[in-house]
Amino acid sequence: MTPPHCTEQAAPRTDPFRWEGPTRAQAFDHFRHPDHSSQRQYARDHGIPRSTLGTWLRRDGAADALLEPEALAFFRAVAGRHFLHRLVLALFVDFHFGGACGLRRLSSFLRRTGLGRFVASSTGALHGLARAIEAELGAFAEEERPRLAEGMPHRHIALVPDENFHGAHVCLVAAEPASNFLLVEQYAACRDADTWAAAIERGTAGLNVTVLLLSSDQARGIIACAHDSLGAQHLPELFHGQRDLCRPLIGPLQRQKEAAAKQLQQAEGAAAACRAQAEQAHAGPAGPGRPKDYAKHLARHSAQVEQGQRLALACEGRHEQALEALRGLADDYHPFDRRSGAAVRAAPAARRLGRRLQALQEVAAGAELGESAQEALARGRRWVEALVAAMGWFWVVTDILVEELDLPEQAGRAVYEQLLPGVYWQQAAPRARTAQERQDKEELAGRLVSQAWAKGGPLSRLAQEEQEEVKRVAREVVGLFARSSSCVEGRNGRLALFHHGQTRLGTGRLKALTAIHNYLSERADGTTAAERFFGKKPRDLFGWLLERLPDLPRPAARRPKPASQPTAKAG
Repeated sequence: MTPPHCTEQAAPRTDPFRWEGPTRAQAFDHFRHPDHSSQRQYARDHGIPRSTLGTWLRRDGAADALLEPEALAFFRAVAGRHFLHRLVLALFVDFHFGGACGLRRLSSFLRRTGLGRFVASSTGALHGLARAIEAELGAFAEEERPRLAEGMPHRHIALVPDENFHGAHVCLVAAEPASNFLLVEQYAACRDADTWAAAIERGTAGLNVTVLLLSSDQARGIIACAHDSLGAQHLPELFHGQRDLCRPLIGPLQRQKEAAAKQLQQAEGAAAACRAQAEQAHAGPAGPGRPKDYAKHLARHSAQVEQGQRLALACEGRHEQALEALRGLADDYHPFDRRSGAAVRAAPAARRLGRRLQALQEVAAGAELGESAQEALARGRRWVEALVAAMGWFWVVTDILVEELDLPEQAGRAVYEQLLPGVYWQQAAPRARTAQERQDKEELAGRLVSQAWAKGGPLSRLAQEEQEEVKRVAREVVGLFARSSSCVEGRNGRLALFHHGQTRLGTGRLKALTAIHNYLSERADGTTAAERFFGKKPRDLFGWLLERLPDLPRPAARRPKPASQPTAKAG
């Protein structure tokens, strides 16, 4: 057997290495000035190979069809590179993570603007950058939530949970309605009570909160979770209850209205035709035989038109009456009167809602609607009973929380009569149906809050710490009346957009979307959901990401196309 050769092993190959973008930008800035040193001297001083430096300057100085020389010079400089980092990060945060925009659209944007000269625009390169930003978004949420929760006073909160179906996958979403802060957003194998209880327990872990209320579309798993697992109250929200009443009532009433309008149109057309024939007969010569009794026919057609008008008016009136009663259920279901701000407890609320149901019952009887309408009204009565019970629960909890403040009698009266209704309508005014309603509620809220804290009033005479505690309890109490699921319904719609283009969202992707919602998205007043929930302003998420953004992927060098070889002709 031949022995192996005793040759020395070759030195291991060096790891691949690429110069960072800032180094290239600093080199270009240096050689923009006329008094710069030689390339050889600069390369020696900064430890850059002379050939590498020359390649940078030659490549960066090449002409570009999309960008002017001044724009090229700007983006090659240090300032331009910093701006490019902000621009690319904003593209990902606002469009890819915030607007369900795919990487192909971002790639097209970079190529069409000419920025693909400085940032790799292939979907593969952008995918790697997206994964890095996604991981940083999740890391920010994990760091920021404990920081904001530190020293947080104990709060009683309501939650609005709902399930969102992405194909066969179940996504659980739960938000605190006053702040719209997402506490639960995750995929789960099922949606039973135990699964919801575990998800809410994880969502509230580390937070000094107690969940007193769940408001939902009366899903059995959520109701069981509230009563059996959390020991909380369940409040049926308004939208689904109104929808269940609307379907079997408004649809048939709308069809009756359309049929009556069509019948009236036909009767009017027949009367007009008869009238035209009568005018033509009177204008022309008399024909043979007995003349037609147009007066009799016109009287009959007129009676049919009058009957059609009465029927159309009746159908339209019943339709409008039903719509008004359905809207009135939402208008009346408030713990404070929307005109005076007076407290509305369980008994007055039951009377108001009962009158709305009675109006619907009369409409159904007058329209002779079928069995489905009667069944819907029976379910509606049970739904209203649950709403009234929840209203009674709300006032019991309110009385307990206000009594714990141990206020003087006059101060307590100001809390009930002015402060609580004022804070409530401040939160409810933006959700008004019309601009005029919103303005009226805002004026009512402003007047009540001003009266509550008027100089020399009972609340203004409290110590500063007591005043802050009264304000905190007022916001907490108002936040417990969660009558709508619009916050999670809107979030479900946003998630459906992401699912439409990307199917099931991964765990990291979903966590990044939650972080964007909680810590970056702002309302018109400039506050984020986290700031409203914790009462403290979070760190700037965009600036945090900008500090940790990896170096932007560089586009590959353009390779010259090989010259085409002429083919030999056949002899």
